[in-house]
Amino acid sequence: MKHLFLTVVVTFFLTTSFFAQTPTPPETPKISTSSKTKSTSYSITFDTDDKEENSSVSIKRNDNVYKFNARFHESKIGSIKKMLIDKLGKSNLTITDDTFRWIKTENGDKVYDCKLTDNTLKIYVDKEYANVKIVEMMDAFGAVLKDAISGTDSEEDANKDAERALKDAERALAKAKREVERLKRESRN
Repeated sequence: MKHLFLTVVVTFFLTTSFFAQTPTPPETPKISTSSKTKSTSYSITFDTDDKEENSSVSIKRNDNVYKFNARFHESKIGSIKKMLIDKLGKSNLTITDDTFRWIKTENGDKVYDCKLTDNTLKIYVDKEYANVKIVEMMDAFGAVLKDAISGTDSEEDANKDAERALKDAERALAKAKREVERLKRESRN
């Protein structure tokens, strides 16, 4: 009876430890297709003594809209402007003073609105009128813009998080194995 109980406990402990500690890499929030409203917001702020390094990025996604808002040092305007022109082109572009604005409409409805000034970038996508291709393009482009503005690398950060989770899981598994061996030794005594 004692051996049966110990076997069941050890098996249960190993099974739960192994499956509970299996790391999964973080995923970029997906666009919801359900009828319930789901929202994902992401915000990052870098504040340093050097004003050229200060920036903030906010990304909001839900069933109805995609919003990207960023504030950055004016020294980054050239590279951001180039990225926007390369991605969105010049066909929907209007330039007023130092403001660059891309507005895409279909059948009189605004699909997206992208406004770049000296130190801000705002992107609005109306998912009711935008097709899936435009929404996915803007979402991926927003991640690229976030990395360019904030100086981060989302993919590298996700890989580091996954590696850290894997190491934590390996340590937990090693600990569980040591505990099993200890229980086996105690049961023999």
